[in-house]
Amino acid sequence: MSANCRVFNESRRYSMKHSQALRAVEQCACAWVEFGVSVRDLSLAESITKRNQQASMRAPLEWAELPGVVYRPAERNQAVTRQGFDLVRAANQFATLAP
Repeated sequence: MSANCRVFNESRRYSMKHSQALRAVEQCACAWVEFGVSVRDLSLAESITKRNQQASMRAPLEWAELPGVVYRPAERNQAVTRQGFDLVRAANQFATLAP
């Protein structure tokens, strides 16, 4: 499909750019009636179902994205982290003293 082609939205009775239609389908707002020719708006229930299907097909979460997981640096890195806090504290004190 070329970027210049228009796609007809049957629910709203207007034409839109192909890239807009692709984005609407990716965001689960529309579904293709005929690919590259026409789309239709999804109902709220259809949109929720489609988003749930899309979410189940994604890659699993990384450890940093898991709720309830707390990062604790290794013992050898804690000294470096504390030194960094001291530098930040000193910089903040300097910034508040400057006119």
